[in-house]
Amino acid sequence: MEPVLFETRDTRSGHRVGVATLNSEKTLNSLSLPMIDLLTAKLHAWREDESVVAILIQGAGERAFSAGGDIQDLYKSMREHPGGPNPYADAFFEREYRLDFLLHTYPKPVIAWATGFVMGGGLGVMAACSHRIGTEQSRIAMPEITIGLFPDAGATWFLARMPAHLSHFIAWTGCQLTARDGQRVGLIDHVVRAGDKQALFDALINANWTLDAAMNGELIDEAAHRMAASAEALPPEALAGHENTILALVTESLRHKRPATRFGELVSGVEPEDDWLSRAFATFRAGCPVTAHVVHEQITRAQGLSLGKTFELELAIAIQCSRHPDFVEGIRARLIDRDNTPAWRHASLAEVPEDYVNEHFVLPVAGGNPLRDLAAKEAT
Repeated sequence: MEPVLFETRDTRSGHRVGVATLNSEKTLNSLSLPMIDLLTAKLHAWREDESVVAILIQGAGERAFSAGGDIQDLYKSMREHPGGPNPYADAFFEREYRLDFLLHTYPKPVIAWATGFVMGGGLGVMAACSHRIGTEQSRIAMPEITIGLFPDAGATWFLARMPAHLSHFIAWTGCQLTARDGQRVGLIDHVVRAGDKQALFDALINANWTLDAAMNGELIDEAAHRMAASAEALPPEALAGHENTILALVTESLRHKRPATRFGELVSGVEPEDDWLSRAFATFRAGCPVTAHVVHEQITRAQGLSLGKTFELELAIAIQCSRHPDFVEGIRARLIDRDNTPAWRHASLAEVPEDYVNEHFVLPVAGGNPLRDLAAKEAT
């Protein structure tokens, strides 16, 4: 079975739309290294093909666009190379981030049909597309704190551009967002009913495409806007109903030298208003203490960085995570043995040394950052 299915569809105007389907329904279309490599190669080919005027990326089935990275091989590599160097992990993260950068800077419109689960690395792919379309079935989250990783694949880029109370809360708690929440924080551009997918695709095929990328982008926006789902057809926003609580908790936390530690103290003394907030608090309390501190540091350090430099920052953190014990332990507890009792290296937020957190931002690879060429590409 091919990890990614590719096709081109002829349009009425004589152009073509490239369609890429992430084809691993059993794993909720989690991104494997072969999937990343195939998608990267095809995007390069379509970029050079003038007849292809837009790209559409979707997930196989209805359950997920992509639920994240396929970490089975990552887990195996970390077990085989405890403490590093880990050639597989280094290559996985570098090539994943190169794909994300390519999508962010792609010269043609790229549509993400983001229904179902959109998480982790899958969220990175979706967020990098120029036209992000959610549905009433979209479930968006960055749950990396549960496995001892960090919000990556370009999450640093969009988190640094959100209001601080929302970026920290979303990354600290791994809370699940609806498509309307996604619109609120700038991750979703349009919300269309899942049942209108074919009608939207038909409208795109029948559109009057040109060779002008900006005009083609407007065609996509117009088609999606015409089919926008009514508020009554969508689940309610989660963030809007809790924003006062989130604002108060995170603002107070950010006043302290170690915001993650303070957030943990505050959360332990707050009675959740409902199940959504209760789940968010529970996820934070059970999550990796190191990740909680890294999250604040990554958002802070990313302020003012270019896209290329942001991916350099992420690669340093990712490689460090692959060499530290919490990531492999989090995967074991949550996804392999499924006992849900990870033995984090530090038992509490207060016990995590600042030097240990800062170490995650130093690339443990000689010869410079492998992604240092991305910043130069931005300038061209």
